Amino acid sequence: MNSNKPFFKNNMKKTIFILVFTASLSISFAQKSKKPIIEGKALSFGISYSKPTRIEFENYIAVVSDTLKLTSSIIPQNAYGLNFAYTVRNGKTEFEIGGGLSFGLKANSSNTSKSNTASLSTSTFDIHFGLSKYIAGPFFIGLDLGTISNDGKLDIIESSGLHFESSPENNNPFKGYAFSVNPKAGFFIPFKAGTYSGIKLTAHYDYSISKYEFYNNDIFQTRLKNYTATTKSSFNGFGAQIVLLIAM
Repeated sequence: MNSNKPFFKNNMKKTIFILVFTASLSISFAQKSKKPIIEGKALSFGISYSKPTRIEFENYIAVVSDTLKLTSSIIPQNAYGLNFAYTVRNGKTEFEIGGGLSFGLKANSSNTSKSNTASLSTSTFDIHFGLSKYIAGPFFIGLDLGTISNDGKLDIIESSGLHFESSPENNNPFKGYAFSVNPKAGFFIPFKAGTYSGIKLTAHYDYSISKYEFYNNDIFQTRLKNYTATTKSSFNGFGAQIVLLIAM
């Protein structure tokens, strides 16, 4: 039995060595496969595209077009803008406070005789607070709450001068505002693993939970006389952003 001791002793050493080696290798692979946690603060700047829908306001503009007998629509279909935000991230949770300014490019039209003309451009400014959750690597979902300020410029030249009038002056600083909720989803691509600087791509949907006044306030200097349909409009629509995050 004594002659077997070296055999058992040597095999035990080999077994312990293999177990230690395997454990070390497993820990090493686990550390390499574990993604670094992103934490910190950042400033973001970007560009945006949106396709807003303002049903009641667009109905009003349609009546304006019919009154002037315009040959095409003067409603801007797309909007482009700039956005900015301050963000704080702690692992999978991200908080944001930001804003944006977008413009619907001017659209114009006239009647067949060119005696009546009209043009319309729109602008919106928003301030929001947002919360996002990273649920699978760089992919996140979230929700913004905020306000949207609606403005623009409506220019009308009517040969008869019978159907339009100057809008009454309104000094209310909150004219044109609507509250909104904005579900969103996207990807964050860091420049370097574990850092908070990178590119963020976001798609969102704007949904107003209140309506803004577009007729009685002096958003536009000119309005259609005796308009009796609703003068408050919702604001909805799809949008997308690409932003640059710079860690602080």
